[in-house]
Amino acid sequence: MASQNGKVTPNLDEKTTKVLNLTVLQRRYPFVEEILITSTHVTFYKFDTSISQWSRKDVEGPLFVVKRNAQPRFQFIVMNRLNTENLVEDLLGDFECEVQLPYLLYRNVKREVNGIWFYNAAECEEVANLFSSSHAIVNVQVFCDELMI
Repeated sequence: MASQNGKVTPNLDEKTTKVLNLTVLQRRYPFVEEILITSTHVTFYKFDTSISQWSRKDVEGPLFVVKRNAQPRFQFIVMNRLNTENLVEDLLGDFECEVQLPYLLYRNVKREVNGIWFYNAAECEEVANLFSSSHAIVNVQVFCDELMI
């Protein structure tokens, strides 16, 4: 245990932290199978196309990119520290994203344009790379499913 500003905080290694995070996620989202990557702190923004302006959403906290044992196979989840409503987005074949450090901009299934601000710019790049590889995996799965029909 470490003491920080008079508060006692546990010293947990990366593996233990990942197991604890997975346990918490699975309580709320039972189809989560694995955490692929984590970002310690993000804040969300929404782009209003009618006035070409960004506004802050009521969502911030740790971001988890997860693999699921049901469809959709990949999602990202933000365990919201501002209220009880977490943000969950499916990483489907038509998921579009772009990096403008320290932001990751994306268009979701509803065609909404959102931005994720990352406290750590390196985590932004890692998440964007994983989104790109997840996107490729999803497209291969869709293609294989079509071949089987």
